[in-house]
Amino acid sequence: MSLSLNGVTFYSHGHKLLGTFFGAAGEGPRPTVLMMHGIPGVEKNFDLAYALREAGWNALAFHYRGCWGSEGAYSLPGTLDDIAAALDYLCGLPSVDTSRLAGVGLSLGGWGVVMAAACDERLRAIVCLNPLVDPKTCPLDEEAASAFVSMLNGIAPAEAQAQWDALTPLPRVAHRLAGRPILLLTADEDEIFPPAHIQPLADAMPRETSEWRRVPGANHTFNDHRCVMIRGVIDWLTLTFSPAPPHPHTFSFRSPLESDHPRVLAVLSDWWGGRDLSHLLPRLYFQHFNDTSFIVEAGGELAAFLIGFVSPSEPGVAYIHFVGVHPAHRQAGLARLLYERFFRAARARGASEVHCITSPVNSGSIAFHKRMGFVASEPIADYDGPGDDRVALKRKL
Repeated sequence: MSLSLNGVTFYSHGHKLLGTFFGAAGEGPRPTVLMMHGIPGVEKNFDLAYALREAGWNALAFHYRGCWGSEGAYSLPGTLDDIAAALDYLCGLPSVDTSRLAGVGLSLGGWGVVMAAACDERLRAIVCLNPLVDPKTCPLDEEAASAFVSMLNGIAPAEAQAQWDALTPLPRVAHRLAGRPILLLTADEDEIFPPAHIQPLADAMPRETSEWRRVPGANHTFNDHRCVMIRGVIDWLTLTFSPAPPHPHTFSFRSPLESDHPRVLAVLSDWWGGRDLSHLLPRLYFQHFNDTSFIVEAGGELAAFLIGFVSPSEPGVAYIHFVGVHPAHRQAGLARLLYERFFRAARARGASEVHCITSPVNSGSIAFHKRMGFVASEPIADYDGPGDDRVALKRKL
């Protein structure tokens, strides 16, 4: 099946709802995202939907009753019934893998995706973008209500304000999401729902399965940070629904300690075929960059490590300096897992891209990085001194 784009209709309380189904390529059921816009829904996130489709996901963007051509009268609490109707529609499509069905909501849609997931376990993962968390701490004023309802059907400004005030605060229902992965992705310069408004939801979310990422400089709709938002959502969804590679051992991940420095130096020669690479790993990396580096152990023995950091000189850039995997574990997927952990740590610290280098003759390293989404330069002569050519690798986050 090739990529597709289709207008669709389905019903909520007898009223026809309009939507667009972005169909991914491939045979059989595909992972799928249900997308929920805000009020009135000027930002519909179609760029995210197209990117999801390119990444192998179906996406359904739809409109609640009373907005953007859908029949009926608009109602803020009624959006939850419309979300349920959209889920019913998706679960009836043979191209939808219902075991990999996620919801993504922006603004009021962020409120909606959490509320819907709290009472409907068909949503297996939740992505919440700059959500309304508690209407009491961010009331809808008359000017905004009038502007919103001018683009909606069947609702007056005062009615919209009353419905807004009556919406359930999300911290009250966050505990119902236990066991399901949650991404809270917010903008630090959100002029509508600033970080202080988001904090109570972050505090109430199940800690074992939730993650709060903040995008420095972004506004409510991620207007100037669309690529960062889109990449963050797709990377997180892909990682969330990727099956873990089979491991012959139980691996544990942790941040390195200064005491790990001699342990790592002791294995370098064996892991790299007798080469002495100790000059590349001075102790300072284990003293000052341990919050963005990782050690992997199997049964107490060193299995892999990654040393990386966020650049103090180039804002938004993170750098992977050195990665090693025990030869016995090189088919266990540890390098991929280490890189994915570093990506998350780098994003959390405001990085928007990752850099690293490798030798032009290291074709295996270049191929691995390309599979991980890096773009490789042509060999750069004398990069690290006379005769030390390198390939520069860069990946957007």
